[in-house]
Amino acid sequence: MALGDSRASGPLIAPSSHRDLCLRSPDVNYPAELAARIGAASFTDVTCSAAKPGHVIDTPQFVGTGFAPPQIEFLGADTDLVTLSIGGGDSNHLPVSVRCGAIAPGADARCRDNPQAEQLAVEGIERMAPQVDAVVAAIVAKAPKAEVYVIGHGGSVGVRGCWPNMPVSDADAIWLNGYFERFNQIYVDAAAKYGVHYIDIGKAAVDGGHDACAPTGQRWFEGLLPQSPAEPAHPNAIAMAEIADMVAEDLGY
Repeated sequence: MALGDSRASGPLIAPSSHRDLCLRSPDVNYPAELAARIGAASFTDVTCSAAKPGHVIDTPQFVGTGFAPPQIEFLGADTDLVTLSIGGGDSNHLPVSVRCGAIAPGADARCRDNPQAEQLAVEGIERMAPQVDAVVAAIVAKAPKAEVYVIGHGGSVGVRGCWPNMPVSDADAIWLNGYFERFNQIYVDAAAKYGVHYIDIGKAAVDGGHDACAPTGQRWFEGLLPQSPAEPAHPNAIAMAEIADMVAEDLGY
């Protein structure tokens, strides 16, 4: 079972596959890649762009053609593997990142020294922590026999800027990457609390030089001006394959 938002559904990677506002790329997002790697006997992907924690637990989501039921309804007591990407909606990722935007090459917005940017970062983390906790708790309760994998955020911004694709100074990029590391502590904590698995794709991307400033073919995440099919600041097909590999390897495949 694949649950979550756009970081799992894969908007724009395979545009012709989109049928509603969930914008799933069903053959190339990481849930599909993972299902193929492990030879899953059955596989259901209900990931949906713009999904928030409530849309996983108890709130129908409008998808343009109607309302999708809460994603957790598709879980059962016999579900044995669940992947989850959630937490971007209402996270303050966008307002924090905007304050780091440089208006021209070589410019420095100095968001690292901006008290408002820091306040937004802290507030977003504090708001999302209990919501993510509630999602993981609900999944474990509904599918107690399942191995659950939570995929973290980050990966698009590394320790460098590249205007205009990643229009931030190097110093602000370092701060912004640090913000995503702080945000990912939400998933680390939930994983430890409920005995589930955490996949830190952001760290793998940044440490390996695969952020949005990397060349095509080495870049896992796109920036503001995608050079490969993907939504801006989202994983591309390479990242989806890497996430699938990380989960499959942890499962012993």
